[in-house]
Amino acid sequence: TTPAPTTPAPTTTTLPPTTTVAPTTTPAAGPKSCADLEPEDIAAALTVKTVKLPGALSSQCPGFRIGMSCRHAFYAALPNNDGAHALLFNDGDKNAVVVLFDSESNVVSTKVIGSEKVRGLKFEPSGAHLVALISGGTAVYTSPAYFVKMEVPSLNIVWTRPVDGKLVGLEKWTPDNTDAIAVSRDRYVLHSAGECWTGWCAGHQGDILRVLNASTGEEITREANDWTASHSCKQMIGYNPNSDTFLFANAGDYYPKALQFNRWSGGRTSGDTAIFDSWGNGGGSQGVTQGAIKADPSSTGFASVWSYGTEDGEPDKLYFATFDDSGAFDVQPKKVFPSTAGTQIGGNIAALAPGRWLLAYTEAPTDLITDYLKVYWDTWQVPGNVRTGGGRVAIVDSKGDVLGDPVDTAALGAPFPVEINHLV
Repeated sequence: TTPAPTTPAPTTTTLPPTTTVAPTTTPAAGPKSCADLEPEDIAAALTVKTVKLPGALSSQCPGFRIGMSCRHAFYAALPNNDGAHALLFNDGDKNAVVVLFDSESNVVSTKVIGSEKVRGLKFEPSGAHLVALISGGTAVYTSPAYFVKMEVPSLNIVWTRPVDGKLVGLEKWTPDNTDAIAVSRDRYVLHSAGECWTGWCAGHQGDILRVLNASTGEEITREANDWTASHSCKQMIGYNPNSDTFLFANAGDYYPKALQFNRWSGGRTSGDTAIFDSWGNGGGSQGVTQGAIKADPSSTGFASVWSYGTEDGEPDKLYFATFDDSGAFDVQPKKVFPSTAGTQIGGNIAALAPGRWLLAYTEAPTDLITDYLKVYWDTWQVPGNVRTGGGRVAIVDSKGDVLGDPVDTAALGAPFPVEINHLV
């Protein structure tokens, strides 16, 4: 799904795994702005547009190894720009393909940037360049990850750089939909799962944080910081240009057994700035399913949403929290739907106005996540009716309280699979 340039409501992007078209949602013109949007306005504000891709989407990718379906896609757009937006996916030949669209979702440019698995896509804050992350699907010492910087609108490649590491490499089973990259004016930052291949941590897995110079693509090794959390099973990262600050998080199963937040700014990683207590068994099982961090455009801070299931069997529920620019909790983590039965997974958020957020997620009547390693999206075996009918959006305030009732966007013709929820 794709936003238009001056729209009354943010949108979600979905790409079903075995089709050659990408359904997109674009809010229709209306009297209200995003800041004034109410739940009862969403149905009238929502339209759906289908865009034909230049090639078939890959459906089976055995060469990408376990946990890597390569059937996923990444979407990027900038608010308040000329309406340009972009899609990164693997085609039927396993090529990594970037497609740039204009505000009417017409194809402007198409570029094959490699044959590796797609990992992430972002615009620079200025909109002058697109940045993609692709990876061969194994740790860096056998098949590295690459950053690719492209000009907009031509998609001419400015540079391609491997993400290297003498001790820790990009892990092969990083969650497919994770927000692994964040982009500022002068820094490109990768935060993901890393595998240690030698020395004291050989064979173990933590997180990897790599920093590249945006102009040259050279890695700034003194600013990197691997192993912020041991046994990091899930990761997320966001960037706020108002404070020139990155906030990233690790969901660990051992050290810590928690969702741990850290701040990166001025070339340095802070200590733990916020902790959400979870659980873990030291062998991969832990409580956090997936989440997202987004900048608050009205401040220097952030908001985050994630799903968490308890060790004693309570199904995954959505949690919401806000942060100041130091990375500390401003509003403490809060269960978004405390009295709702069933489960909510695959959450993402986008700012509507100061103190108002649009939340998109997938709802199901029963717990779906039986594998609490919670990284192999394809082994979740989410029922087809949940993928096509579970999409919901809700409006929450700065305290995480839901305003009105959630809206069933799937019933309005705008479904989005749990694996691919890119809300901008």
